Amino acid sequence: CSDTQIDLVVILDASTSVTEPNFKLMLEFLKDFLSIADIDRGNVRVGVVIYSTKDHIQFHLNQYRSKQDIYNAIDNIPYRFGSTNTADALKTMHREMFTQRNGDRPGVDNICILITDGISNINSRRTIPEAEAARSKNIHIYVIGIGLTDLREVDGIASKPVEENRFAVQEFDELSAMKNKVFSSLCYCKYFDCFDVFVITCPFFHVLLLL
Repeated sequence: CSDTQIDLVVILDASTSVTEPNFKLMLEFLKDFLSIADIDRGNVRVGVVIYSTKDHIQFHLNQYRSKQDIYNAIDNIPYRFGSTNTADALKTMHREMFTQRNGDRPGVDNICILITDGISNINSRRTIPEAEAARSKNIHIYVIGIGLTDLREVDGIASKPVEENRFAVQEFDELSAMKNKVFSSLCYCKYFDCFDVFVITCPFFHVLLLL
């Protein structure tokens, strides 16, 4: 388990509705989420793209090889407010970021995590088709929706089954509590009944979790 490799691209919504203070909470959540990822030994690679009216790649999978360098890069991600163009961010993720030229490794699981607070208002008809195109390339998509009353779009983006791959919170400050829930979906149960006390071995992280 500790030697399992993962290529991870994180998509962050930076639209106006997010606001800069909440965008900073998203960045803190991302650093916390990566805190026990096995980055320094090279098993986990991370790339980040943000989006509002347009999408902006912050760094590719092969740009940073140490956790501290990734943390520093996350701290320097700017808030670029605007509209909500989720479709282009998804297209950039599967067409540009998950490529061998930019660090995607053959035979390594591809994972995308999208964090958003809104429904697309630019290229909205392309949003779910772009997610479907990504999933057809065996990219597994998790979505965290924040404060959404209409979950149809994020349900269409997330890998199936939706209940295991789409998460919802009402406020940005609830993101920290999502860490373990997302961990549980990224991991698989082993040794014990998953509905009782159990051990999870997690291919995404260099740890053994006892819950």
